Parts: sequence; structure tokens; C-alpha cells
Amino acid sequence: MPHVTAPALGEALRQVMRRVPSPVTVVTAAARGEMRGITIGSFTSVSLNPPLISFNVAQQARMHPLLLEARHFAVHILGTEQVALGQRFAEPGLSGAEQFEGLAYRLHPEGTPVLEGVLAVLHCRPYRTLEAGDHTIFVGEVIEIETLTDGPPLLYYNRAYRAVGEELASGKLLNSAAPNSAKS
Repeated sequence: MPHVTAPALGEALRQVMRRVPSPVTVVTAAARGEMRGITIGSFTSVSLNPPLISFNVAQQARMHPLLLEARHFAVHILGTEQVALGQRFAEPGLSGAEQFEGLAYRLHPEGTPVLEGVLAVLHCRPYRTLEAGDHTIFVGEVIEIETLTDGPPLLYYNRAYRAVGEELASGKLLNSAAPNSAKS
């Protein structure tokens, strides 16, 4: 097998991950008298007991140091009608004030901005962080959940915002058709 350099592997990984749909969430926090948000595609549930979630943030992101200092953050689950909201918080050049300009939000008692009209908000306190290459994995303990509206979630797939597709019928996997399956 030919030697592949780290940058080439990184680009190959980026191409593969474009084929994996991800939820679109916005994480907001406040610290040092500043509030910010960031669009996250790496959001996932980690544990139910205790209730933990995680997401990754690039260490060069303006949100990164704020999240390291915040005592509380909010994860907003976006609906399909909120593409513009996802785009707003993905824009790297905006100041914190510009991110929230003209948006409906309120402040949590901890000072965290909470966006209005999203599908749900998970209020979290920091649980753990782990440096992972050029990103940090943030694990939060969910301390409160707000379900605000009902509707389909916003997804990101192959460099575009998407909605959930049609439900597929369950298929039965036969042992003879399964690659690398153990025969009884």
C-alpha cells in the first residue's frame, strides 16, 4: 500500500464524512461578558445515566475559549425551517453581538443566550473536555430540557442542508447475503 500523507488522509476523511448525515445544532454560551454561538454538526448523545451529550469544536474557533470558561451552555436543535439560523452561527467573521442581532432570544439565569423557536434546547453544564487533534471534544451534562416546537429536524449532508427523508421498510438480512458473517 502506498504511503499517504496526513493532509491527504485528512482530506479523504473529509470526503467520506460528507456522506454521513449529521444533525444541525447551535451551541450558545456566555463568559467574560461576551456571548457567542456556533453551528455544530458533531452533536450526539453519550450517556443516559448521567444524561450526557457531546460535540467537537475547532481549537481556532472564536467560540472555543468561551466554551472552556463557560459554566453553562445551551444546545439548540434546529428544525428544517431554520437553515438561516444554522448559516448565521456558521459565519466565522461575525462578532458575538452580530450573531444575535435581530434574533429572538432570551437570557438563561446563567447568562447563556437561548434562541426562540427551535425544536428543543438542552441546557448543560460542562462535564469533561478532551483535546483531539485540532479540535476539542466537549461533553456536557444535561440539566434541563425545553421542547419548544414540533417538526422535522434540520440535517447536513454532502455540503447541503437537508430534511429527513422517507421512512424505509425494514429489510431482513440473510446470513448468506451478509458479508463476513459467521455460519452456524
